[in-house]
Amino acid sequence: MFRIQQLQWLGIGVAAVGCVLLGAASTMSNLAEHDRHRHGAKELARFVVLLDAANAVSAERGPSNSAMGAERSQAGHMNQVLAVQRLQTDRAIAKVAEEYHSYMATEDGEAAFSALMSELAQGRAAVDAVTATDYDQRTTEQAATAIMSMFDAADRAAEIRNIVSDYIVAQVPQLAGEIMLANHASALREHEGRLGSYVVLALMSAPNQDERFTQLMGQSEGIVHSLWMTGLSMADDLLGTPAVKALIEDVQADFFQGSLVLAHETIEKHAGQNTLSPWDFTAKFMPGLRSSELLRTAIVEAAIDALDADADKTMRSVINSVTLTTLVLLALISAAILLRRMLFAPLMQLHEHVLALARGDLGEPAPIGGVAREVSDIADGLATLRKHQAEKRALEQEQRQLNRQLRRMADTDTLTGLLNRRALLNRVDAIFRRADRIGESVGVALFDIDHFKAINDTHGHAVGDEVLAGVSRLINGALRTGDALARIGGEEFVLVLRHVDEAKAMDLLENYRQLLETTAVQRKMGIKVTASFGVAIRQAGSRLSWDEIFSISDQRLYVAKGSGRNRVIASGYSSATRRRA
Repeated sequence: MFRIQQLQWLGIGVAAVGCVLLGAASTMSNLAEHDRHRHGAKELARFVVLLDAANAVSAERGPSNSAMGAERSQAGHMNQVLAVQRLQTDRAIAKVAEEYHSYMATEDGEAAFSALMSELAQGRAAVDAVTATDYDQRTTEQAATAIMSMFDAADRAAEIRNIVSDYIVAQVPQLAGEIMLANHASALREHEGRLGSYVVLALMSAPNQDERFTQLMGQSEGIVHSLWMTGLSMADDLLGTPAVKALIEDVQADFFQGSLVLAHETIEKHAGQNTLSPWDFTAKFMPGLRSSELLRTAIVEAAIDALDADADKTMRSVINSVTLTTLVLLALISAAILLRRMLFAPLMQLHEHVLALARGDLGEPAPIGGVAREVSDIADGLATLRKHQAEKRALEQEQRQLNRQLRRMADTDTLTGLLNRRALLNRVDAIFRRADRIGESVGVALFDIDHFKAINDTHGHAVGDEVLAGVSRLINGALRTGDALARIGGEEFVLVLRHVDEAKAMDLLENYRQLLETTAVQRKMGIKVTASFGVAIRQAGSRLSWDEIFSISDQRLYVAKGSGRNRVIASGYSSATRRRA
């Protein structure tokens, strides 16, 4: 049969489970969205490494162009600049290999990376061949071959960038727009650089031979305008950050209104009296490309910031879902607790109080507060019953304690605290039965203190009592576990030794004798005593009664006294024995 409280908890439990399920669904959805945003930000941060490598390969052409176009006086410096740029390119490529090692380990990745390194090595070799040639003997075709080889290396880097871009978009589809803009920015920087390289080749050619490079420059310019118009000019609308907007304006000013104008003017003047050398042109042209590099970085950073902001937003949604779910659960639990405290708990407490009384638990229970008067009256009735039961128990405990005290007084020698004759006689039958059952021999020894009367006569009975108590403490403290010591009267004592034969009993009793002989039993006056011992062994299964074994021990005690005292006797008989058992 259901209780009302059980039905209440069932209803609240169903409501709580429903609340938890709804909260969990919302939380898991938001957590998944949060993880997607965080993963996207992480992938974009990794993608920057790849963009930096592609940019480094493109940027290496600037120092290469300068080195190939430098006159003898400038060659040393420009070669040093080129060496530094190559080192930076190598580090950027190595970082890509490290960051994307799992992709580079695939067949496609390994092939693309090998192609990049091969093309880059060929391009560098071609550049070095030009710079190693005397300035006056350098030809445009040599320089063009070298620059085209560097273009091939840049194309391989762009291929890797595009392949990895597709991989990232496949993993994180929401990054498609940001990846496209970043790739456009990287490609913009590449074709801006190519445009400048074609101008350098034109400058290295005779005015009537630069038409081919002028056409290639025009193609690069068309690609630059296409990239700009198809996405980059609207990047601020897509990302909406002040940094991106400012850099778009900088690209307009630095490249389109600066470096691009310089390139056209240089080509136009080349047919006439051009005062710019390839090295001078490169030095003036390259700074205009810096804002395009920064734009690429700003696009990625803005995308990462946007993803982080979205991740934070979804995390706040997670927190809100958890908080709301928790509040609803707390409200349900509070309602259940309130009903339990005001309605069900007092009755259940009274039920437990009744059960406690039935078990004999008379402890004062915690008071029941906030209950109806009828429940309070029942509690008062139980308190009265508990009080009467406690009084009855106290009387019973007092009676039991008194009985234990009386039994202890009846069984204990008041002077020494040892067993008295009555208690010993009550135990010996059980000791003998156990010994017979387990096949164990038992030794019974009697001893009394030698010349004890002289101690009483010399020092008084109070000192004599102290000597008796001291002997009892000394021997009792040396007993083995399971052995028993009793005082049967005056200065006479009985020892019951378990599991001993005659030799073992003699050893034990001799130790006790020597202990008495050498130890002061009354410390204040330093009194030492000796004792005489008589012992008999009752073998397992023997028909000897207590009286009989006691009598044998008593006779041997008298033999010990008659033989000069202070000794242990385990054999012989004396006709002077008394029947005192």
